Amino acid sequence: MRVLLDTNILLDVLLKRPPFFADSSAVVARCVVRGIEMWIAWHGLATAYYFLKRGLREADALVEVDRIFSWAQVASVTDAAARRARSLGFTDFEDALQAVAAESCSADWLVTRNASDFRSSGVPAITPEEFLQRVPAP
Repeated sequence: MRVLLDTNILLDVLLKRPPFFADSSAVVARCVVRGIEMWIAWHGLATAYYFLKRGLREADALVEVDRIFSWAQVASVTDAAARRARSLGFTDFEDALQAVAAESCSADWLVTRNASDFRSSGVPAITPEEFLQRVPAP
């Protein structure tokens, strides 16, 4: 199984954002324990680095990026896919980029806090709570 974590989930975990940290970090932990592949969009990694660098020294921000690499893979998007994202009819272009990133890594689910924004996604979007209900702890 593969999941793409929306940038909001990644940031919840990295920045320990209340009240979302508990469920978002539980998704990551559940994936690690169950051997589920986790993916993030390449532009989500850039966003995470931006926020990390605001609160940390450069070297420490890069240590956090390396930690992300230890548990997640980065989904790339081709020029054609990025252009197709523009045509998907999403109200938020960044969400469309997340959707095509989920397709590019053949994700089974896109885990996000705003699943309703992904109605046009080719990959089903579910919330962290739904993920934790559907994927039981071992």
